[in-house]
Amino acid sequence: MEVLEKSFPSSEGYKSVAWKDSEQDDARRLLALERKIFSAWMYWLTGGDRGGRMRGQFVQTLEEVEFELNRNRDGKGFFMGDRVTIVDFMYASFLERMAASLLYYKGFQMRHSKDAESRSSFPALNRWFDAMETLPSYQVTKSDYYTHCWDLPPQLGGCVSEPDGKPFAKVIDGERTLDGSGSSWALPLQRHSGGIEPDWDWCGGDDENMAKREAVERLLANSQNIVKFASRGSGKQGIPGFMAPLSDPNATSDDAVQASVDAVLRTVCLALLEGYDADSTKDKMVEVAETVSQGGRGHVDGVLASVAYLRDRVGVPRDMQLPAARQLRAHLNWALEFILDD
Repeated sequence: MEVLEKSFPSSEGYKSVAWKDSEQDDARRLLALERKIFSAWMYWLTGGDRGGRMRGQFVQTLEEVEFELNRNRDGKGFFMGDRVTIVDFMYASFLERMAASLLYYKGFQMRHSKDAESRSSFPALNRWFDAMETLPSYQVTKSDYYTHCWDLPPQLGGCVSEPDGKPFAKVIDGERTLDGSGSSWALPLQRHSGGIEPDWDWCGGDDENMAKREAVERLLANSQNIVKFASRGSGKQGIPGFMAPLSDPNATSDDAVQASVDAVLRTVCLALLEGYDADSTKDKMVEVAETVSQGGRGHVDGVLASVAYLRDRVGVPRDMQLPAARQLRAHLNWALEFILDD
């Protein structure tokens, strides 16, 4: 990144993110700290931690990062204070993954929603996340906790879970809310996933309809291929298999369930646009569920597996932004409940 900045300095339409010559020493120190916290994260995430030594090393290093961010607390929240630089972008991808993976696997929470930041042990770090999320260039690359926590293990050769992480993993995976009241991917959705992952208020705020429309647009834009992809859930696994549990590019779709899967997804789109609790929407879903049931037990199981297959593979930001992904995952679960109840 530094070479690119020197080779292509600021020009019309582009604002340089290079540090100033006077900031060279600070920048080098901060980049060395970035490597230090990366190593502490890797050791803890991929190894056991009897006695808490690895946790302690990570927390100590994160406190150093917090200290550095506090040095410029009068600025806009970035490492250099009032403007984003290469330093911030070097930290961004790994701090984002740390916030997701350490919560999921270790039960260690770095990031809080704005209405809960006062409870954070790392307020400057949370201000930095908030500052980064004002940048359009960061917004379009930002992922969610679920996507990170499922794509990291294949990249790293595995991550080691600890008991403290299990309740948070269930929330992130959509199994249970933290208070145990139901599925975290159930309607109506809890704000901030019950305090686990901050909502992306910068892409629609409290306007759920914007997220729902995005989900519908993404489904309709490639509907035939999405139906075929989802129907892999009822098809045959590919050979050879892959280490990534959600990846199976050689899988084959089950042609026999595609018409039913298409009908379910069309009704999910209706629920997203008209409301899942509207009488007309529920009537349509009942009709679809009854039609699916007429295919027999094997057909029902195939449709259930296909809809769940798609739900579990909605990726952020590859497929859509987090608010839309949360809505789609929850509405797919809504549809699954109708089929199960029929």
